[in-house]
Amino acid sequence: MSMLNNIQQAMNRIEQIEKRINQGAQVDSMAFTQMFDKLNEPPVPKAIAQPQAGSGNINLNDIQGVNPQLWSLFNSRNAGVVDPSNFGAARMGEMGVKPLAQNNSVSCGQTSVAMAVNALTGQNLTDNDINSKYGFELLNALNSECNQAGYSWKDAGDLNSGSWELIDHKVNQEKTPVIVALNGPEFSPSGRGHIVTIVKTEGDTVTIADPATGALRTTTKQAMNNAPQHPDGNFVFYANRTGQDEVYMASAQ
Repeated sequence: MSMLNNIQQAMNRIEQIEKRINQGAQVDSMAFTQMFDKLNEPPVPKAIAQPQAGSGNINLNDIQGVNPQLWSLFNSRNAGVVDPSNFGAARMGEMGVKPLAQNNSVSCGQTSVAMAVNALTGQNLTDNDINSKYGFELLNALNSECNQAGYSWKDAGDLNSGSWELIDHKVNQEKTPVIVALNGPEFSPSGRGHIVTIVKTEGDTVTIADPATGALRTTTKQAMNNAPQHPDGNFVFYANRTGQDEVYMASAQ
């Protein structure tokens, strides 16, 4: 019954989102201008773009020769196939979120979903993949894509000061990403709302993967607590391992 309630809540939010799609971009146009300007820059020469010896990057040839199992894991991730023997970076004690930039002005939520799914399952999905399969049914997408990897997603209600015990535990202890909707000058200067993925907290500092730029950046818990309401509420989506007892619960106001 709890899962049905969560899905119904998500569907209600999706209906609200669909009504606003024709209103324009959900993120600041300046951020997109800067992001798409980069696409017009000349490509980086291959010799420069590839990792150099001694840079601290993993040599894939070494992986293949020394650790066939790790090479197999890399291949399954690169091909977008879930390896059921590994089930994502969180099982290995790492967050593993790779920041992605949204491909259109309304896909911040779908991009955040793709980042979270990729981290937990080892896939290489994009916002376009999520959109083609699920549209704006974000919670449905999270549950459908992560179920095989042993995760279920829940809606913890709107973000408030009482939410951080849960969020801190999820991102720092369980190493699972948390998706949050926000609004206001820092997160959505347009005022139409924005959705980001939290990957780490340290004291009052919060590290987020921001779909507007496709990069990690930091903000504060205070700034997020005080952020104006997203049109669908400042919702918090978090992951549980299947069958996990919910010890930490966020307060929904």
